[in-house]
Amino acid sequence: MTFEDAYFKQKILKQDSLEPFGFTTTEQGYEFRKTLIADELEARLLIDLEGKLTGQVVDIDLDEPYDIFRSPQATGTYVGQVREAYGELLSQLADSCYENQLFSSPQANRLAQFLVQEFSDQADHPFEKEPSYLSFRVDGKWYALLFPLKGEKLGLDGEKANLIYDVVNLKVDPKDMEQLMKMEGIFPSYHMSKKSWISLVLDETLPDETVFKLVARSRSLVAPKHLRKTSEPHYWLIPANLKYYDIGAEFSANKEILWTQKASMQKGDFVAIYITAPTKAIRYLCQVLEANIPNQGYREEESIKALMRIKLLHIFMDKDFNSEILKNFGIKTVRGPRHMTDELVQAMSPYLKGK
Repeated sequence: MTFEDAYFKQKILKQDSLEPFGFTTTEQGYEFRKTLIADELEARLLIDLEGKLTGQVVDIDLDEPYDIFRSPQATGTYVGQVREAYGELLSQLADSCYENQLFSSPQANRLAQFLVQEFSDQADHPFEKEPSYLSFRVDGKWYALLFPLKGEKLGLDGEKANLIYDVVNLKVDPKDMEQLMKMEGIFPSYHMSKKSWISLVLDETLPDETVFKLVARSRSLVAPKHLRKTSEPHYWLIPANLKYYDIGAEFSANKEILWTQKASMQKGDFVAIYITAPTKAIRYLCQVLEANIPNQGYREEESIKALMRIKLLHIFMDKDFNSEILKNFGIKTVRGPRHMTDELVQAMSPYLKGK
């Protein structure tokens, strides 16, 4: 772990906050510089296009890295002042441009984000004496319990026995248990019924697609039959960056357009399009006419596997549903496709008149 890593553990970057903090845009990403210790040293921070941060402290006169402060064995007043000054800068950056994440492993955080976006479910702490345990519920019942666990508790040996993993317990159909137990990364459930629950290690052993399908299946097994009927439309909120895609020009030319599909939208669902910074407001309300359209050269990006056809229903003024107003409806961030809250659906109900 680097000196910088300690300040950003279990945090996620808020890219919109970088320029207000003082970062400048470069071909490599974002760069920030600040002098330290009476202008003798300069802190240089770089956040690449994938959001990874690297940092240097440079001796200005020599234009060489000053790295001695990184060694735990290095002592002395000056070294201590450098650690303190550089650490204070990193703390300010962490507070201003990052948000706390729930878990230490990236896959566990992606799973938590999926549950919020897909089902609008929020985590809770089921055990007062175990704050690291988080549960996701449907109709008050657990369908996913996430917690840190030592490898030896799952029967792992060697070096893996002493490692701490993020684990999720999920409900499964007992008739599927034998097949699931053959998959790497899946274990008999820790401290829950091994007849109908399993434990998944969230260390990238299983791909996200498999994990998300299993957790969705767990939710459907736990949920009462009347919840989330497939015949009812779902209500989505998705971001759009005008720097990369002129959606206004698209809608001016045609009220029906193709849009990248990154979640489980279906025909009949409603989609509100949120324009990212500097606008930060919902501008378009649409309905899905067709979903899961293969990307056969319409978009050059190979990562785009499917598209959906959407129809424009209404154009809002930016003041109608800006970021401050959305907070009143339980929407704090829109980083990717997510479900609208019930409060936002109610506020938009006069405009939800699809065909």
